[in-house]
Amino acid sequence: MRISLFKTQYYFALIFASALTLFSTQVQSHSHNSAAVILMYHHFGDDTPPSTSVTLAQFDAHLDYLKNNDFTVWPLSKLIHHWETNQPVPDRTVVLTADDAYISVYTEAYPRLKKLGWTMTTFVNSEPVDSGFGNYMSWQQMRNMQAAGFEFANHSHSHSKMRPIDGETEADMLTRVRQEVSLAQQRLDAELGAENVPRLFAYPYGEYSESAANLIAEMGYTSVAQVSGAVDANMDRRALNRFPMAVNFAKIEDFRLKVNTRPLPLNSITPWDPIISKNPPTLTLELSEPVRQLNCFNSRGHTLHMDWQSPTQLVIQAEQALRSPRDRYACTAPTGQGQWYWFGHLWVID
Repeated sequence: MRISLFKTQYYFALIFASALTLFSTQVQSHSHNSAAVILMYHHFGDDTPPSTSVTLAQFDAHLDYLKNNDFTVWPLSKLIHHWETNQPVPDRTVVLTADDAYISVYTEAYPRLKKLGWTMTTFVNSEPVDSGFGNYMSWQQMRNMQAAGFEFANHSHSHSKMRPIDGETEADMLTRVRQEVSLAQQRLDAELGAENVPRLFAYPYGEYSESAANLIAEMGYTSVAQVSGAVDANMDRRALNRFPMAVNFAKIEDFRLKVNTRPLPLNSITPWDPIISKNPPTLTLELSEPVRQLNCFNSRGHTLHMDWQSPTQLVIQAEQALRSPRDRYACTAPTGQGQWYWFGHLWVID
């Protein structure tokens, strides 16, 4: 639930580079008709942890911006359905998601979104809901929202990490992951109706190993992470990127930048597994087309070493070891259309 976010230096780099867009011609991103931005919230309020909260004033400003600038707001399942059926996605499409099913989703986000005719996808870890913890929604409150078109999906039963923990073996980890996902799904299906619960999954803490992600995909889920970046139909659905929203990085100028980003035109990334074997790790990006003025950073805003192997193959690496427990590489570039390509990759460091 804690979120590592880009520091001020990172945004200075974006602002500085934006001036260069006036003097360059950039090919348009592929799959524009399938591109979207997924946002991740947790708490809505002024008295909850800033690292996982947006203030009500910030959330109101977000909604006003989306409304006043003709954005399309969809639940996540609708976006995935359009991808799977090869239907075009409207330009300026945004998906709102919330992790953990905190009570403020019901008391604050729900009435605001309902008034606008918009919905949200909320990811539920079922154990605290079953336990009746007061800072979480109840099943009945979820049913009330569901009747208004809101959707709920799987966030595991106990909010357990989807990677090896406490020295467990790979086999034990995969058994635990299957049990966590299956139990949460059973409770969601029982309380909300199996026909009403899309097979979507959000990684607790945003952490996962490739083997766990493979298992969850084999169980029939499309999964979302907690790493910034725009998405499209070509993205790996084992871990779709989402922009985390929290007090220090949810200011309207940051929000405006993020919801107008485009997915970096990628064919592949190597390694895909976020679990680090060597620190600092190297990451190889295979682009589907050349991208000019690409710059890459870690979560502290430090510039990464970039080694271009060809016009479409790039190897990036941090100069110093990444910090535990999580870090990330991010790459951005101007599209030439007044927007930004934005890609992020998670690293998990024990």
